[in-house]
Formats: sequence, structure tokens, C-alpha cells
Amino acid sequence: MDLVAIGMLAEAQHGVISGAQARALGATRHQVQHQQVRGLWERLHEEVFRIRGAPATYEQQLVAACLAVGPEAVASHRAAAIRHGLLSYRERPVEITTTRLRSPERAGVIVHRLADFGSRWVTAVDGVRVTTVARTLVDLGAVARPRTVEAALDKATGRKLVTYRDVRDAMVAVARKGRRGVGTIRPLIDARIGRVLPAGVLEARMASLLRNFGLPRAEPEYTVADAHGGFVAVVDFAYPDRRLAIEVDGYEFHSTPKAVRHGNVRDRLLAAEEWLAIHFDWNEVDRQPQRVAEEIRRLHCARPVFS
Repeated sequence: MDLVAIGMLAEAQHGVISGAQARALGATRHQVQHQQVRGLWERLHEEVFRIRGAPATYEQQLVAACLAVGPEAVASHRAAAIRHGLLSYRERPVEITTTRLRSPERAGVIVHRLADFGSRWVTAVDGVRVTTVARTLVDLGAVARPRTVEAALDKATGRKLVTYRDVRDAMVAVARKGRRGVGTIRPLIDARIGRVLPAGVLEARMASLLRNFGLPRAEPEYTVADAHGGFVAVVDFAYPDRRLAIEVDGYEFHSTPKAVRHGNVRDRLLAAEEWLAIHFDWNEVDRQPQRVAEEIRRLHCARPVFS
């Protein structure tokens, strides 16, 4: 038994290895059992073990589940969305997809069986095989609420992990009668294809907020000029006829004193041109959309129309 090779493989797999992999590296069934008896290998699933000393992690759970079901299995749906940084859950599900229509049930593992699943939909994130971002967004509709899918879609496109057309192509590729998930993602994509794409995660969420609450369409990435045509600022969203600017502030950019001073100067320059700039942060846009929409609607109605 080549313990060095086994250790290296386990390290690349977040501390886990399957019995089949160990035997391929020279271990016998008796030696695998002996490692368990000595407490060097801890059994996570049938024929899947954690090497002693390897920390227990979510990534390790996903790799172990995939090894337990079969070599074609990958983390998918909510688990893939978590690994891509699109969603977060207090209790993170271990959720995988396999092409096997029959496979043993594994404790604590949600298994989706799709005979038409292929390698084109597989990528890796930090050593964990997962579905691609586009395929993840399509699949997510089968297990998550439309609002959750929309938030994940906006985050993925805002971070430029995927384009709306990428997601549409994935949707079309897997769409068939009865395929769960497609019915959720389709209207979200249809509403966005062909529009000017706002930059950034927060901007994408704000665009969705305006649309969902029936507010007038605002101009994204709008350049404000002074009376002589000189540059004043580029604002995230604007109602030019009301000279109302909407700024969505991210923690990373607006947390330093220099950034705060820069923002204050921009607001003063806008005010000098009779523009009103209103600011919202991530928590407001993501968790208090109705309040944000009501405030925008109130100010939009209160502002005069400028010629």
C-alpha cells in the first residue's frame, strides 16, 4: 500500500478517499479495514473515509458524497450555488447530481438523478467538482423559491461569472417537458435579455427591485453633465427628467474615509446642478426592497420635472 500516494490524493480531496481509490493505489481490503480499526481512517459513507487529522469541512462533505455515489457525481443545485458564492444557508445542504438512475441512498445526501447530464456542465471550485454557474442557475429553480433564484442570478451576472445569454443557452439545452427549474429561470431571463446590463452585484439587484415593484425604468450608468456639457459624475441609476440619482453602495468601495470623502464631493457637485442623490446599501436593497421602492417612488413623485 502506497501511503504517500494515498495521503497526497486525500489531501487533494479535502482529506477523504474512497476504498476503490485506495485499492487502485495498492491497498488490499484487509489493509483498508486495518486503517479503520487503528482509528487512522474514519468511515463517512460506505467505502469512503476521512484521513485522521483532516478537518471536517463542508467541502469535504461534498467530495465524500460524490465519491460515495460514483465518479460521475458532482455537487449541484444549492450546494453548487454555495460553492460559486451565489447563496448562503445557515444549514448547508449536501446536494449532488449523478447520471445513475439507480444508486444507493446516502445518509444526509440529496441526490438528483439525470440521465442526460454531461461533462459540459461540470467545473471545479477549490477541488470540488460542481455544476457550472449557468447550469446551477437553471437547476436551482427546482429546489429554491423564484426570489432566491433571482438573487443568485443577479449576483452571478453582477460579478460577471456568467452572462444572461449563457444561462439562456443552458436553459434551452436542458429544457424538456417536465424538467423542473426551467419554469423558474425562463421568465427571469426573458425579462433581462436585450436590456442594458448594469454593472456590479448591487446594481443588478437594484435593477430587479425597480422592475419588480413597478417603478419607472431608470437609466443605468448615467453620465450627468453640467449646463455647459461638462462632466459631473456617473451615477448608478438616474431619472434625468427629475434629476434624481440612485446610488447603490457596496461595503468594499464605501468603507474607507477616502471613499466617503469622494462620495460626499460627488453629491455636492450633483446638488450644484440641482440633482438629488439618494444612497442605499446592500442590506437595504437585498432585505428591505419594499421600503427602498417606496422611498424611490415618493421622491420620484415629489421631484419637479426639469425641462
